Amino acid sequence: MNLVFTRDITKSKSRLSNIQILHNRPVPLEEILAVLYPLFGEFYPYDDFIRMINDSHNIFCAYDRIQRRCVACALVNNTRKRGGLYLMLFGVRQSSQQRGLGTHLLKSVINWAYYTGHTYMDLHVHVDNYKAIGLYEKLGFRQSEYLRNYYRNTPKDNPHAYRMILRLQ
Repeated sequence: MNLVFTRDITKSKSRLSNIQILHNRPVPLEEILAVLYPLFGEFYPYDDFIRMINDSHNIFCAYDRIQRRCVACALVNNTRKRGGLYLMLFGVRQSSQQRGLGTHLLKSVINWAYYTGHTYMDLHVHVDNYKAIGLYEKLGFRQSEYLRNYYRNTPKDNPHAYRMILRLQ
């Protein structure tokens, strides 16, 4: 069993009583892949996907203690530009969507970013990913840029994206 990220452990309990948010805690690579690869695997070669996970500065997982598995994950990198963070990948298992897990996980990431002194978070989202855009806007992200052909090297029909940003301080 491959394990990734062995950095310091940060836990926070959820209002969803069986969900625990884990930050940089040893979690089997297979668990992270089971969440993110079905959502994003068609857009990245498998080896690149593994490299993205292993190279992430911060990995957050929503762990369901009843199901005994990760149900949502976020890969977050430091941008080195004025205290920013980049939300590289964010997803909820398809079988666990529409239960508030994505909202809870992203709120935990935002709270951690704020309390550790980061000044902003940004991300890229496909212009047709209305559910994700709605979640990000609900939590304070704003569209800052329209990026034509951002996903041109992927099989997406419409290759455009928005850059969204959340100011933390």
